Amino acid sequence: MYQKFWKQFLAEQTLTETRIPGESRSDMSFGFAKTPPADATFQFEPDEDAKSTEPQRDRRGSTGFRAFLKDRGLQYDKRLGGGADGQVYRVFDPESGRAMAVKFIDARATSMETARREVSNYGFVKDNRESFGEYAKYLPVVYKTEMAGVPTASQTMDGTLIVNGVIYMEELEPLPNEVAKSLFAVGFPTDKIRTARAKRDRRLLKNPTLVSSLLNIAWGLTDPSTTAFLLSLEAQVAAEKKILERFFSGDYEDSDIKIDPYVKTNLSKQAIELLALYVNVTYEEMLKNFEEEAHESMIRDYEKTIKTDLMDSFDKSYSKPLVTGAAGRQLRQGSGLRGFDAYFAREKDVEEEFPEIIGVRAAMKKFAGRDFKPFDVHSDNVMMRPGTNDIVIVDLGRFNV
Repeated sequence: MYQKFWKQFLAEQTLTETRIPGESRSDMSFGFAKTPPADATFQFEPDEDAKSTEPQRDRRGSTGFRAFLKDRGLQYDKRLGGGADGQVYRVFDPESGRAMAVKFIDARATSMETARREVSNYGFVKDNRESFGEYAKYLPVVYKTEMAGVPTASQTMDGTLIVNGVIYMEELEPLPNEVAKSLFAVGFPTDKIRTARAKRDRRLLKNPTLVSSLLNIAWGLTDPSTTAFLLSLEAQVAAEKKILERFFSGDYEDSDIKIDPYVKTNLSKQAIELLALYVNVTYEEMLKNFEEEAHESMIRDYEKTIKTDLMDSFDKSYSKPLVTGAAGRQLRQGSGLRGFDAYFAREKDVEEEFPEIIGVRAAMKKFAGRDFKPFDVHSDNVMMRPGTNDIVIVDLGRFNV
């Protein structure tokens, strides 16, 4: 069944069959730098004979991180990406004949604590990956980690060095967008995210149990100061029943789902219809099922404010990932990392509709059980092992935060 759903996800993708690199060495052949001091910046003075008015990069050639890689016997290829905590480059090791990804965490740009934490976390994976058994495939193969001095952009290895955490690991490839952006938390809506969500909705919004969950998550995210205290439990129960009946029977007119000018453009057509029913029916039931007499006039007077808040709460609920991007820790109600699987004991319901999430969720729980608690797992932090359908969590720096 797992393979069946992967084929469904990847039907429009052409995957390049790439040979998985051979067994990794437990250690790399290239050398270690001297352990840098606690201060993130230090200076090597060149020999008197080497002093010149010319810039060092003109005298010595390679500068910056390229000089560091050359010093390690590695050949730079290209930049693969980066984020708040580091930059990742593709390099080639002539001795092993292997391409790999090297991540630099600049202690000056982030902090010494962040760099050391990343080195510690990736070092843990290097030493313990195989002990996770069947779940090891969800972690990258790490060849080596170190804290080292890396030249600034215009300096050689004899110039100003900045302390970096440096991670050497296997080369991976991007997870198809419709997989990554359907299963995991994402950032600002883009065309790719909207496309992925539309594919997700074909499965999510055909399931009454999951639609019920989406509605209840949305009601739970309404503003306490403007909507939540006016929304009685009776109104929610009545609204849920009516929304589900009308949504799944198609028993509504175009006028029933007109919500301009507030419509959210990052939703699929199905979701827009559900959103409109959610807003209009909820408001109707609030007027019929208020808890105190004074609330009726408040609901009428603040109709626009309440409907706008209902639309915002639906959008927040709709944007929830399927897989919670943390394990072994309690996330706040509105956390963007908190997924459908974490609400209302719906784990099994979500897994039945999306069985491809079972393995990665089980792996995250396994890691947390070993006191290696996943955190900040989102669409930009997951990749795929070439030639396989393996999801790999590649950014481990915020584990245990």
